[in-house]
Amino acid sequence: MLHVDLDQFIAAVEILRRPEIAGKPVIVGGRGDPTERAVVSTASYEARAFGVGSGMPLRIAARKVPDAVILPVDHQAYLEASESVMATLRAQPGATVQVLGWDEAFVGIETGIRRPTPARSRRLSSSKRGCIAAWASATL
Repeated sequence: MLHVDLDQFIAAVEILRRPEIAGKPVIVGGRGDPTERAVVSTASYEARAFGVGSGMPLRIAARKVPDAVILPVDHQAYLEASESVMATLRAQPGATVQVLGWDEAFVGIETGIRRPTPARSRRLSSSKRGCIAAWASATL
């Protein structure tokens, strides 16, 4: 059993759509307007370094990182990116995928099939949408 968790998924999708914001603090939440009542859906590592995290009021996040790129939530884009990644997981021989959300899944692998190596995991995750995946395995 593998647990796949795509790291900073929403921010990663936005950075892939807008390569010019790579390396900048990115905050995604609400309609992207910190003057409106909304919360942070996700923050890139660069924004997290300033103490910004999911669920934080967008107004406070904007104060913590005045130079952040603040973007609105785009559900359709995240759904499409997620479907692409999950399709890649499902395409693996012998894999049974249980999706837990846009960015998370359990993947069951049939006994007798070689477990993915870290290098194979990196290759799978980087080949689809540029998202970073973390995985852990357990024998049941």
